[in-house]
Amino acid sequence: MRQRKREQILEKATELFFARGVADVSMDDIAAAVPVAKMTIYKHFRSKERLVGAVMERYMREQHAIMNRKIAESPDTLSALVSILDYRSMPVVPERFIRESLELYPGIVADLLRYYREHVHDQLRELIVRGQEEGVIRKDLSPHILMVYMQGIAEYFARPDVLAQFHDLRLLGEQFRTMFLFGIAAPKDRQAR
Repeated sequence: MRQRKREQILEKATELFFARGVADVSMDDIAAAVPVAKMTIYKHFRSKERLVGAVMERYMREQHAIMNRKIAESPDTLSALVSILDYRSMPVVPERFIRESLELYPGIVADLLRYYREHVHDQLRELIVRGQEEGVIRKDLSPHILMVYMQGIAEYFARPDVLAQFHDLRLLGEQFRTMFLFGIAAPKDRQAR
């Protein structure tokens, strides 16, 4: 029962944050939407920041599950990477939610990057190594350096001052995807994608 109530709060908070942004949604708004007492929300999440963090973490876990499915369904490693980095096939998270979350709660960034390091980083590095063994990813590139590069890019764009310079996060993701894949694909695979 307690877990079910927590999920209901998380669902309604997600709906409201996505529709109106983090700044324009109060804990009272969420309590009314569930409906529960505001104190119930605080029992489960302690603060609005933790609630926003839980929404982000849930999204990360869902994306990680999608990534694992795409890897399993892909015929080869480069196809898996192309599929993983294809932001067009991901569930849409409103830019306003992302921007406000990072601006208002910078601690969330650290949590998201920690999740990435603990759950995704090694998996992507292993995928790159496998792609090199298959001959679809350039063998002259160090998997370790590629992962440092990806981590650096993620940390750089997670900064609100940097993110503010870009008006279209989907376009930013698409351009990063193209540059990354074109740079790592073995010469014979560059034109095929």
